[in-house]
Amino acid sequence: MENIIIGIDLGGTNLRIGAVNKKNNLIKPLVLKSECIASSPSPISTLCKLIEEYLYDTNITQIDAISIGVPSSVENDNATVICTTNIRNQSGEAAFSHINIAENIKNYFHVPVFVNNDVNNLMLYDTITHHLEDKKVLIGIYIGTGVGASVIINGEFLKGKNGAALDLGHIPYYGKKDPCNCGKKGCCECYASGWRLQQIRKEYYPDSPISELFTLHKTEEPLRDFVSACANIYAIMATIFNPDALIIGGGIPEMKDFPKEQFERELTASVGKDVLSYGFDMIYSTPFVGKGIIGAAAFARKMLLKP
Repeated sequence: MENIIIGIDLGGTNLRIGAVNKKNNLIKPLVLKSECIASSPSPISTLCKLIEEYLYDTNITQIDAISIGVPSSVENDNATVICTTNIRNQSGEAAFSHINIAENIKNYFHVPVFVNNDVNNLMLYDTITHHLEDKKVLIGIYIGTGVGASVIINGEFLKGKNGAALDLGHIPYYGKKDPCNCGKKGCCECYASGWRLQQIRKEYYPDSPISELFTLHKTEEPLRDFVSACANIYAIMATIFNPDALIIGGGIPEMKDFPKEQFERELTASVGKDVLSYGFDMIYSTPFVGKGIIGAAAFARKMLLKP
C-alpha cells in the first residue's frame, strides 16, 4: 500500500485509528476507549504503542504521515495541545495540557506528525463529503461528550491568534451556576452535551437505555429543554457568522429519533433576523465511524502540500 496516512480521532469517549489512502478510502479502522490514554502514566508513549501495534496488526510497513485529532484547541504550530478538558487522568488532571505531542511521535516513527482539533477534522470530512469547498462561510458544531465548533472562512479554519479560538463548550451562560468539568460554572456544556444527557437519564429516566431516550421520552420536558439548549448554541453561531451552511453533527444529533423538527424550529426562531433573511443550509453530518480518521488524513495531506 502506498500514500498511506495514519489518522487518529481521539475523542472524549472513544479513540479511533485507521489507515487512509490518497483516495480517502479507510482501511481497517479500530475503535478503543479513550480511557486507555487518560489512565496511562505516559499518554504519549501509550499512543505511540497503539500506533505501533496497529501498524503491525495491519501489516503496514510504510506511511507518509500521522495525523491526530484531539478534543482540545491546538496551537498554530499544529503540534501543541492546549488542554484536553474531557480527557482526564485519575487525579483529575487533563491528559494533555500545553504539550507538544507531535514531536515525540515524530521522533518515534520518523514521519511528519500533525495535530488538529478533532472538530476541525470532522468539519473537513463533512466539507469534502458534501462538496462544500467553494462556500465562503461554513460552521460546524458537533455535540458529543462535549461541544465542539469549527468555522471555515474562504477555505481556511478560523483558529485565533494562538489557536485557542472557538472553545464554544466553555462559554458561560449568564446567571447559570452549574459546575463544569473545566472548573468554571455555567458553561454551555452543562446544558447541552453528552455528559449532560447522561445526567438527565440518571435523574429522570434511570430505567431507559441512553440510546433509547429520544425514542421513549423526546416529548417530555427534560428532553425538550435539552434539545432547546442544543438549538440555542447553533443559533448563536449562525447569528454571529452569517454562514452559507451550518453542519449539525456529533453523537447527540446522530442519536436514534433525535427530534430534528423541534431542533430546527427552535434554531430558526432564535437566529438573528438579518441572518435569517438571507438563509443558510442545515446539513446533518452522517454517522460514520471513520469520518474523524479520514478528516485527520485529509488535514495531513493539506499540510504536506504547504511549502
